[in-house]
Amino acid sequence: MWTVAIYYAVLLLTVGVAIYRGGPLEKGAALTALIASVCTTIMSPNPQWEHVETNIFVIDLIALVSFWVIALKTQRFWPYWITGWQLIAVFGHLQKLMFAEILPRPYALLSMYISYPILFVILYAAGSTRRTGDVDA
Repeated sequence: MWTVAIYYAVLLLTVGVAIYRGGPLEKGAALTALIASVCTTIMSPNPQWEHVETNIFVIDLIALVSFWVIALKTQRFWPYWITGWQLIAVFGHLQKLMFAEILPRPYALLSMYISYPILFVILYAAGSTRRTGDVDA
């Protein structure tokens, strides 16, 4: 599917910039996004979105914890943004769990497209990181 190819292209660009220009926190966030995406693709290759996608929900929870740990290690703004976006993804699963009448398409779209703002924030953070050897500013 071309949407998956576009997503993985943006993801790999983000990971590449984070590795080349980012600090440890940017690299950690990019690797979290990469691992979560690959795990989602492997564990739920063809989600139906009729009910809560448990595998994706668990992966999103683990990614939320990872982003939260990154946010706790810095005073910079960007980890709080990605943690917030990831929290929205988790709340999407919780809403589907509480309200079964939520249609599959909106649930799927929220779950899939919430990743783009996260990747763009990581890309921005990695691209704007000073390369002075500082661990964190």
